[in-house]
Amino acid sequence: MYREQKLTKDQIDRYVVLAQKGESSAFEALYDHFYDQIFRYIVFKTSDSSTAEDLTEDVFLRMLESIKKFKPQGHPFSSWLFRIAHNRVIDHYRKQGRDRNVPLDTILSTVGDSQTTLDNYVETKLAMREVNQAMAQLTELQREVLNLRFAGGLSIKETAETVKRNENSVKALQHSAVKKLRVLLQPNQLFSEKLA
Repeated sequence: MYREQKLTKDQIDRYVVLAQKGESSAFEALYDHFYDQIFRYIVFKTSDSSTAEDLTEDVFLRMLESIKKFKPQGHPFSSWLFRIAHNRVIDHYRKQGRDRNVPLDTILSTVGDSQTTLDNYVETKLAMREVNQAMAQLTELQREVLNLRFAGGLSIKETAETVKRNENSVKALQHSAVKKLRVLLQPNQLFSEKLA
């Protein structure tokens, strides 16, 4: 479902102030603006859309509960919100452990009984597994920068503020991570092209 509503930085700042005063329409505007970004960020980290939906809703619940505590101090609201999302994902893995195996019955009920649908689902899961395995070879900070930049859609500046690094450091982390991923994923891509 498409929720994203583009707001300018000034509009976001105004909505934050209004939401801190308890205005529900301001909270709704922030929710609409950030929902898709937060969801993409979380689904990339969890590889499960159902879990990502639950965690995303929890992020916004926590935002509602603690928005009065937000103080910009030169940092954008998005950095604060993505920090909540990051912490929520960490909490999720602490509670759930790292076992992500899904019974075949669950997959079949999720994707239906069409062979084509099942084949597409399996291909997508295998591709995501390759990317996740390659990402696992990056540093924690490199993974976080890539998640924030590409899944979350944050700017270099917003990413820098979220991970508490300067912008040049984020650029360097992103560059080295992308370069390493290209090397790690290239053999698999060449193999896939030979099979096609």
